[in-house]
Amino acid sequence: MRLPNVRNVNKGKRRKKKHHYKVGDFVAVKWIGEKQLAVIDELQFTKDKIATYNVRSITCIGCIYSGLQLDDPDDPYCYVSSILTKSLSDGEVRRIKVYEDERVVRLSKLKSKTTQTRNKRVTKVDGLDTAIKKQKAFINGEKFW
Repeated sequence: MRLPNVRNVNKGKRRKKKHHYKVGDFVAVKWIGEKQLAVIDELQFTKDKIATYNVRSITCIGCIYSGLQLDDPDDPYCYVSSILTKSLSDGEVRRIKVYEDERVVRLSKLKSKTTQTRNKRVTKVDGLDTAIKKQKAFINGEKFW
């Protein structure tokens, strides 16, 4: 018996893809028809065990995309494109590296500022305690005149 010709036998059945990229890899994201350069910040998995990425854009500074899948057929507007990532030019890779180096420097400066000890008053200021007591007495209504 001959089987009928059936189109798209596996339509709607997505295979569980292993993740292709690691944290810190440079990727290209297709976002509403344009290519954006980005860096992978975090790797997560959905309930269906499909790899999703949190991506920080470099083309559009400050944009962070979360939950992007690799070559996602369900979302034609925003996904991590393996084809565009393979075709990253040397200039684009250099641009990403320069931005990442600047970002690391900025973060290290912020960390060094927060780790510095705060100025604590070791010695008491003359007359501070008496001024505080006078203010409390004035607020409480003692010795008004």
